Amino acid sequence: MATWTAATTRAGPRHRGMAISERRLLLGVGDLTFVAAAFIIAFNLRTAEVRHLGLSVPRIAVGIVIVVWFLSAHLVDGYRLSRTVNLRGTFRIVVGSMGVSFVGLLAVFFVLPYRISRPTLLLWFPLATVGLFAWRLGYARVFRGNIFAGSLVVVANPEGFQKIWPDATGLMTGLYRIVEVVDPEQDGSTETLKKLIDDGRVDQVVLGVRDDVSRDLFRSLLDCYDHGVPVRSLSDLYEELTGRMLLDQLGHSWLLALPMRGQTSRLYATFKRSVDILCGVAGLVLIGLLLPFFALAVVLDDRGPIFYRQVRVGQYGRPFDIIKLRTMHNQPVYEQRQTERADSRLTRAGRILRRSHLDELPQAWNIVRGDMSLIGPRPEQPSYVDELQRQIDFYNTRLSVRPGLTGWAQINFGYGAGADGARVKLSYDLYYIKRQSAALDLLIVARTALAVISMNGR
Repeated sequence: MATWTAATTRAGPRHRGMAISERRLLLGVGDLTFVAAAFIIAFNLRTAEVRHLGLSVPRIAVGIVIVVWFLSAHLVDGYRLSRTVNLRGTFRIVVGSMGVSFVGLLAVFFVLPYRISRPTLLLWFPLATVGLFAWRLGYARVFRGNIFAGSLVVVANPEGFQKIWPDATGLMTGLYRIVEVVDPEQDGSTETLKKLIDDGRVDQVVLGVRDDVSRDLFRSLLDCYDHGVPVRSLSDLYEELTGRMLLDQLGHSWLLALPMRGQTSRLYATFKRSVDILCGVAGLVLIGLLLPFFALAVVLDDRGPIFYRQVRVGQYGRPFDIIKLRTMHNQPVYEQRQTERADSRLTRAGRILRRSHLDELPQAWNIVRGDMSLIGPRPEQPSYVDELQRQIDFYNTRLSVRPGLTGWAQINFGYGAGADGARVKLSYDLYYIKRQSAALDLLIVARTALAVISMNGR
């Protein structure tokens, strides 16, 4: 048996950690309380006709503000608890959610015939910002320590565990603490696990074993449920903390059990394809309106074709021609390498088109044709795919769905060079393939829109 020396004191029974769902609920209730209270105060201070009547609560407007702010908070990942226990994460969440919601509310109340003036929103913004910042700082101060953290015992090879776990270690602050790492290959591992459970020192057992466990250890894992201690996989915990798959823990059983939502859920598949067609047609209309301007910019900057075609690998490995606005100097053969920030091959107009992602608009035709989807792993060139299939296990799995115009890997990781970058992108792509849903697709679309506005393409 090998122990995790950070927290192996045997001080007897301790308080159970607070469940993640309970912590999110507490955080959400506090957020919405401060957001609503700030709006009610701003409304009463800025609306002349209600000043002499005492406190007035505009229920519909408060409801709109709560909904818009709550959606905005999710867009900036405001409820990933690993980001709520440090000052930098708190600042980014509050500023980001308030900025997005302020713009959204200006648009909503401009359209809706409701008596909310711009001065009311201008007063609400600093009141809500200060209130949220104070609330979240207090929340972080309380939950940064281990008093409410869930206690974990990990059943895994200690050396292998320490190689794959550093990515998630910094995300565990205040959420979980590892009491002990039990090596299933060593004698006495079953007794060690039983003692930890019987002492009431463990909230969850995390199983990081790819192969079959011994019969005795399996029985001990079953006994955990009799003590109210759930057993989960190491990859499941890693997914919760990082938003991507733990590739080193994937085995043949995972591949066989992988839920292909596009195949198993006809409703979701129909919904996704319908959205693809609607968005593809809208994209074609938009590019039809803007094409004269794009063509003028491309041709004046560097004479040559307006569009650029390149072979990419689609679903099930089928090749197709992707269509983009040409952003590079007109050359007979382009050097096959990924584009860099200051790539000398880019034209002046091409730099602007790439940073704004407008060069991707012609892919609306690929979406309508069914070569691509709006959401999915980005399609790669055949030479890259052949190379990465040899270097990375499970790389073929990303070809089980249509490639996308944007995806989970793009909004979380962006551009990745080489095999190492491809592995990280694959971990996000497999997370999406496993968990794809309408809600996740909507989140990806919204965050992509923010990325387009921020002009961070290349």
